[in-house]
Formats: sequence, C-alpha cells, structure tokens
Amino acid sequence: MHSKKDSLLKRLHSLTISPDRCASKWAGRYWQDAESDRVVACTGCRSFQPGTQRCGIRFGTPLRKCVVSSIEAHFHNCAGQEALEIGYGRFKLARNLIVRCGGRWTGVDPRHSPGSEVRLGQGGYGHASHLPFADDTFDTVFGVQSIEHWGQRANGVREPASYEDCLAEIWRVLKPNGRIYFDAPVHFHGNEMFIMGDLERVRGQLPEDRWGDVTLERWREDYAPLERYEPSETEFKDWPVELVSYPEAEIAHARATGVVWLLVITATKRHSQADSLASS
Repeated sequence: MHSKKDSLLKRLHSLTISPDRCASKWAGRYWQDAESDRVVACTGCRSFQPGTQRCGIRFGTPLRKCVVSSIEAHFHNCAGQEALEIGYGRFKLARNLIVRCGGRWTGVDPRHSPGSEVRLGQGGYGHASHLPFADDTFDTVFGVQSIEHWGQRANGVREPASYEDCLAEIWRVLKPNGRIYFDAPVHFHGNEMFIMGDLERVRGQLPEDRWGDVTLERWREDYAPLERYEPSETEFKDWPVELVSYPEAEIAHARATGVVWLLVITATKRHSQADSLASS
C-alpha cells in the first residue's frame, strides 16, 4: 500500500509535469547500447542524483520510479499527435504530458463497463484485441504496466489472451510509421515471458513484416548503487500458475537470483511487407 505522502507526491508530480522540463532533462543519450537493446543503468539515468546517491523521483517503489522516468523520456514531444492508451487506470502522468504537449489522449480499459462508449479524446471500455477505431487513426499506441497482464492466468484467464491478435489490432489502428510504447516489470508478475525476462520471446511478438525499429530498453537491471529490488512472496504465489513453458531449474534460478527491473518496448509500424524487405 502507498502511504498518503507517497500518493500526494505522485499526484503532485502528475499535475505539475512539464513537457519542456522533461525535454531538457532527457535530452541526449541516457542509455548504453547492448547489441540490439538499450541498457539504462541507474547511474546513467537522468533521475539519479550523484551527490546523494539516490533516485530523484521521491515517490513509489523502485519500479515505479523507473516507470515515471521512462514516461518523462518518451512522452514529452507529442504535439499534434493522436495517442491511444490501453489499460489506462488512474495513473495520469503520460496522458497529462501528451495533452500539455498539444496532443490528444484517448484511453480504453477492459475494467470499465461495456456500456461506457469510448470516443476520441476520452476514455471508456475497450481492450487490445478489439479497438473500436478506424484503420490508421493513431500516431502512438501505448500501455503503462498493462501488456504483461494480457491473457494472465492467475486469478482466472484475462481477456485478451493472444498477443498476436492484440498486436495485429494495434497495428491496424496505427498510422504508417506510428509507434508503440509498452513497459512491463521483469521477474515480477503477469505473463510468463515477462516473469522470466525472456527478451527473445518478447521480441518475437513483433514480426519484421509489420514492425520496424524494435527496441528493448532495460531500466534498472543495473541498479547499483541503489537498492536491490526483489519480487515478494505475493508475486511468488502466482508464479506456479503463470509459468507453464519453462524448465523447473530455470524457474528456480529466477526465483533465487532475479531482481525486478523495467522493460520498455518501442517499435514503429511498417507500411507493408515491401517496406520491410526494402529496409533489410
């Protein structure tokens, strides 16, 4: 549970977030390249304060601090864009940045009543496998801590259950060269590929004939000198339900040694298969 102070600081940060300040804070490279991935070590993160050896985000778990930093880095330049958030909930940081940049935010969430019709510029019922919008509508489709729950087995199978179907539907409503952004915790909860940190399997959800510029960012995997953040017994209770495709030895190793970090997935919509072949 968040403390009252934590909740107030989170709300204040969201209410006062400035696109210009974020653009200044996150200008230039804040990552290191590691083959086809980006590694955002805590010491290289713009939220890290070398003098105090602390994260400058003053609220939330270590994972939430990374989520806030990543949103600041990715959503401060959305002027004139149509942006769709999937599973938007009550955390308004990204939508506030988008609106203050001069973009338009729309949200869908399966937890809303099916009778709450969604329209451009507002939120309502919907889920990733069935988006009630025309082809080529959005410049950006994104989700904050939602993609790992698609088809989650714990607490009953959740809809939508097919990553292939969901991402095909997202591809449909994106404009050509539109982008996706999804962040998810690793070694924590949700779909087994995120629990296990199976980046090859995650990348495989984005086939080259549909998606280009696929980038995986690894925030806080290299956390020193900040605290180690491990999954709790609460998360471990769901692991036997979720983890059905991995050997017991790999699962035991992840449970014994895994630290929680943030995976950020970005990619752009290819126009067609011909575009994919031309760029390869």
